[in-house]
Amino acid sequence: MSEIKSQIAEKSVVVVSVRGEQRKWLVAWPRMPFWLSCLVLFVPALALNLYRLGSPSIWFDEAFSVELARQPLPLLLRLIFGPEPNMELYYLFLHFWLHFTGMLGFTPTEVVVRLPSAVFAALSVVVVFAFGRRFIHTFAGVLGALLYLANDAQLIYAQQARSYSLQLLLLSLSWYALLAALTGERSLRRWWIAYVLATTLAVYTHLFSILLILAQICVVAGILLLPNTWRSRARERLRAGVVSMISCGLLCIPMLLVSLQGAKTGWLPVPHPGDIINLLYGFAGYHKIYALALAICCLLCVALFTAAYLPSDRLRAVMTTSQTLLPAGWMLLCWFAIPLFVSYVVSQGATRLFSARYLVVIVPALCLLMGWLVTSLRWRVAQVALSLLLLGLSFTAVPYYYASAQVEDWNSTVPWMQQHYQPGDGLVCYDNTIDGSIKQGCQIAVEYYLHAYPNQTHFSPDAPGSFSWSTYSTPHPDAAINPSDLARYASGHPHLFWIVGRVQDGASDRVQAAQQWLDSHYHFIDQVKTRTVTIRWYNTSA
Repeated sequence: MSEIKSQIAEKSVVVVSVRGEQRKWLVAWPRMPFWLSCLVLFVPALALNLYRLGSPSIWFDEAFSVELARQPLPLLLRLIFGPEPNMELYYLFLHFWLHFTGMLGFTPTEVVVRLPSAVFAALSVVVVFAFGRRFIHTFAGVLGALLYLANDAQLIYAQQARSYSLQLLLLSLSWYALLAALTGERSLRRWWIAYVLATTLAVYTHLFSILLILAQICVVAGILLLPNTWRSRARERLRAGVVSMISCGLLCIPMLLVSLQGAKTGWLPVPHPGDIINLLYGFAGYHKIYALALAICCLLCVALFTAAYLPSDRLRAVMTTSQTLLPAGWMLLCWFAIPLFVSYVVSQGATRLFSARYLVVIVPALCLLMGWLVTSLRWRVAQVALSLLLLGLSFTAVPYYYASAQVEDWNSTVPWMQQHYQPGDGLVCYDNTIDGSIKQGCQIAVEYYLHAYPNQTHFSPDAPGSFSWSTYSTPHPDAAINPSDLARYASGHPHLFWIVGRVQDGASDRVQAAQQWLDSHYHFIDQVKTRTVTIRWYNTSA
């Protein structure tokens, strides 16, 4: 009977033992069914993700995703299991998504291609809540989920046609399944199977997920070795855990072998200590006060966790528990810190992994750490004040994301060109190579809009510097700024649209020289120019 009463009490407040006394965590979440709590969080998360979903222009990385996924399935398989192995699962999903929406009569507009990412991101908010609710405290799950749905980095990829939202969902499920299998009482085999599936699919969604497996190994090792409330059960299930992790490794071998021959990350710079600060600054939506608050809270989490294992009554005096929250805190610290520092160290060499887009995988851990910190504090005033501070700062940073979501301006420039295009006109793009130190792309981004909003505008096969998906190459990218190639091409077209995207540092002088040559040989009619795109229109027959 006492056990039943205890379980009922835990739905509103959590009772923990501190120095032999019973103390209540005074921050509570209103009683409601689990599914209703999930719905209450899913709806605003999806609303934020869908707000202005189609307004920012598709930029190169998104256009690359869509145009690659649009290729015939045999060609797509050859490319993703050859020169472009990363994000295989996402490209396959996007291929069939575009096929499905096409059958319904929808062209691949910005909203259509970004909608799956928005849904994946909203679902990951639910998983973050469920994780915090089960392994920390209900309020920790609510606070972590609210911070996560308003996080700038999460919002960026919730509104982009890239793999990161799917990766975040799968990794969150992987962590949940791992801890459920280690600490649960029922359906253990199902949880281990779910862990293997979610982890393997996460690796096939993005290779950076391998670092999260390393973090999970450290988590399990810490739970087995450090004194905590999960250790006895974890030791009983060690064999199943080892088998599951080995299974993940075996299933990921094909992906790893293919990735050895695929694209590299040499375009990323070598990171410096200041880049870690900039990373946290970006996670805070470039809100200085919020970034400072997150940094202080992270340091306080480390201090509180360390204090539980040190004979320091002063630090332990601010905590509500010495053992109950330790394994969850250890797990979140590993999830947050290990990918961060391993990628930083590895990136000092030839392999570059330190990037904000890759490290978005630690954002759920960062948000849940804030929930862990609040529920670890002893005083109700501190709990309420810190929660309101973090939530207020996080939502204050949200409008900045929507104001700065535009990366490239193809959605205003390409329609202008389509309005002026006449049959027989020629299109030339520079830079339209997908190799090199910076992957800007031009023809791929333009072709996305030509397919999403089709009319008669198109690239002719003989366009200088054109890119071919069948060969996955641009044989002569500099032909788009070579006067002899431009003269040959212009002789067969009454008008020429010369398109320039963001140019790599070493090519700006050559681009300027090509423009001067065009101005001196053909009649310049008009142009559209934005911060990142320039399209100049010439009459080549005058």
